[in-house]
This record gives sequence, structure tokens and C-alpha cells, in this order.
Amino acid sequence: MKFLINGKEKEYNGSPELSLLKYLRDIEGITSPKDGCAPQASCGACTVELNGKAILSCVTPMSKVENGNVITIEGLEKYKQEVFANAFVEKGGTQCGFCTPGIVMQSKVLLDNNPNPSDDEIKKALNPNLCRCTGYTKIIDSIKYAAEAIRENKEIHKSNIEAKVGKRYPKYDADKLTLGQADFVDDMKFHGMLYSALRFSDHPRARMISINLDKAIREKGVIHILTESDIPGKRILD
Repeated sequence: MKFLINGKEKEYNGSPELSLLKYLRDIEGITSPKDGCAPQASCGACTVELNGKAILSCVTPMSKVENGNVITIEGLEKYKQEVFANAFVEKGGTQCGFCTPGIVMQSKVLLDNNPNPSDDEIKKALNPNLCRCTGYTKIIDSIKYAAEAIRENKEIHKSNIEAKVGKRYPKYDADKLTLGQADFVDDMKFHGMLYSALRFSDHPRARMISINLDKAIREKGVIHILTESDIPGKRILD
């Protein structure tokens, strides 16, 4: 199948059931869409634009992308990237930043169709997007500020604020967080990197007498298994 990603033609011959989110992150290396709950479609951190609509990429199979046009934050024109980044920084709409790139893409599609949205219209558009930090008020302020600038074709310049006692100061790297350019742990990839997984007991109140790892260590791809014996120090207080 063929399609566009940020204006570039792509061809994919893998499983049509692979999610667009996994394709973007694992194959294209585009990490601005975040994996917050995949495949539950509950948080909106993976929001991207597909054929002019804001969609949740974690539940969008590649079969629906064929002949389509996918846009992520990386594909936005520089002007809009700067407007959204500086608006969210100045109005305090970015806190931890994990959800913000999805909110920016949701907002971009909203403003494409409604350049001057009301508070209620913004709230409705953000319904799929979960933010645990801001309480949404500052996000709405940020979107309205960006909308005004885009309508009037104005720039929003970075705030030149001195860090003094009693003065408001922007969050560190808030502009990068807004645009998904600041890496979270799941965004980091290194040559030869290994992945770990926790294995919990099926019986939460059981007393663990022994663990037989022989079968598990022979599984394909297993490099090492860590147990309590690998943890230094005294684990149980007298």
C-alpha cells in the first residue's frame, strides 16, 4: 500500500492490522505521537491527522491508511509549529508535555475547520484528549491564543522573562515538549538496546519458595532473567 506521511510518499507491505501508531514510532521513527494507553484509545496522546481529520493512531490499522495523507507535528509548517509552541509556553498549557503533541494536532485540525472556536467548541474537540496536569483551562487559553495569531497571520514570539523571585517563568523545554521534540523514555532508541518485562506472580499473597527459570531462559530472544538474587543489599528489615 502507498500513502503520504508529512508530504513524503511511503510504501508499506507489512501486516494491514499493524496500528498506525506503531508504524510511525517503530518504523518511521516519528515519536511525537505518544503511546499512552494503546490500544485502548482512552488518552488521545497518539492523535495525528489523517485525510483532514484528527484520529487516534493507536486504533487505526494500516489498512485504513492506504492512499491516505498522514500529518504529524513534524509535518506542520514552521510558522504553525512556532505559534503553537510559543502559545502553549506563554499561557502555561504545557506541563509534563506527554499529552501536548496530541492536543496540538487535535487543535490544528479544529482551527483548520473553525478558525475562531468558542470555549465550548474547543472543549468538544478535546474530548478524546486526556491531560492529567493542567485542568484544561490553560490549554484552552493556549489554543485561543494560537487561533488568534493564525487568523491574523501574526507571530507569537518567545517570552523574554527574567528568572527572578516572584516572577513567572516558563517551564524548562516547554516548547520542545509541546512539539513532541523532548524524548520520554519510550522515545529513546539505542543500538543493541534490550527490552525488559515484569512477570508478577499469579497468586498475590503466595509465598515464593523457588523459581525454575530453565524453560524461560530458553525462549527465543531471552537474554537474561533477573530475580531477587540479583538485587544487592538487604531486602527484608528485621
